[in-house]
Amino acid sequence: MRSQTIPILSSQSPIKEKAGLGPFTLSEYKAGSSLLLKRNPNYWKKDAQGRQLPYLDSIRIDIQQNREIEMARFLRGELHLMSSVTVDAFDQIGARQGAVDAGPTFDSEVLWFNQVPAAPIAAYKKKWFQSAAFRLALAEMVQRDDIVKLVYHGRATPAAGPFSPTAKPWVDPLLKPKAFDPEHAMRSLAAAGFRREGNVLKDSAGNSVEFSLITNSGNQNRAKMASLLQEDFSRLGIKLNVVTLDMPSLIERITRSFQYEACLLGFLGTNLDPNDQLNIWLSSSSMHPWNPGQPKPATAWEARIDDLMHEQSSASDPGQRKSLIDQFQAIVYEQAPLIYLVHPHALMAISPRLGNAEPSLLRPRVFWNVEQLYLSPGYPLSRNNP
Repeated sequence: MRSQTIPILSSQSPIKEKAGLGPFTLSEYKAGSSLLLKRNPNYWKKDAQGRQLPYLDSIRIDIQQNREIEMARFLRGELHLMSSVTVDAFDQIGARQGAVDAGPTFDSEVLWFNQVPAAPIAAYKKKWFQSAAFRLALAEMVQRDDIVKLVYHGRATPAAGPFSPTAKPWVDPLLKPKAFDPEHAMRSLAAAGFRREGNVLKDSAGNSVEFSLITNSGNQNRAKMASLLQEDFSRLGIKLNVVTLDMPSLIERITRSFQYEACLLGFLGTNLDPNDQLNIWLSSSSMHPWNPGQPKPATAWEARIDDLMHEQSSASDPGQRKSLIDQFQAIVYEQAPLIYLVHPHALMAISPRLGNAEPSLLRPRVFWNVEQLYLSPGYPLSRNNP
């Protein structure tokens, strides 16, 4: 068999050579500024009335330099869609002008502790972090309702585990977000050898319980959450120090140097299927948050999670898969390797002029039916340019 050289278009190829099978083709690209998409005259799809799709002749996607400018342009009618907005922007835009809350996403805001054996942190702190009693006690100290109210202005849902309430085929309705219970948390810590001395919690060796939490700089929601966690944990006599890092530095610490004690970060849910989370839960994965790249599972419960995730990924019977996923969720709930905080809602802004917009919780939030979007007074009268 003779080999063939297949030409591949690069980023330097002329735009006119960039073809596609979708409803639009790239017409113009200005680096760091905008993309102009033109209607594909050869698109195969038609609507129920037999009219050629897409309805729009063109779409311009602007690359905004900051959210304030983006929102101002939307309010002036210069933009017709913001696929993601902050809580503050959502409140300012309001429902009349197109603010849409599509409900809990598959995303999660989580807290975890460094359990890497070779991590350059004190041995006694590693012992805390490897204790399920310690992790569960702190999970009970999180006032998730306060996070929803004070950080997200009600636009988030308290989290119980890896699946948001929106993931109805997989979420276990019997598992509820851990209730704020300082008394039970203290009893659990006492049983594990911790004790209060005045306003300070100490371990069985007399070490004061104090640790640092890293999170990414520039994220106001996580900064507010970290502040609330400081207050919540202080009720037990725990001192929490918050350190903000630029994202490259944070990633370097949690994946290579392991110079951190605890981390507050978000996981993006891009797919409803549990296999979307294999990189998080398999102990051998480089993305296994609390102890990545294990040659073999460090604990019996991690080994069991490995088995369950492998079994469910190959199971063909939906009922069997659901049973395996329920068992997996129960282990996560009992061991708390990740302390789930909230599932943020999908917030966007859609101009009242944009017709057929049907927001989705899956990405892309709005563009999934881009060929059917129109600007009023559009179809059935005429197509419109954006």
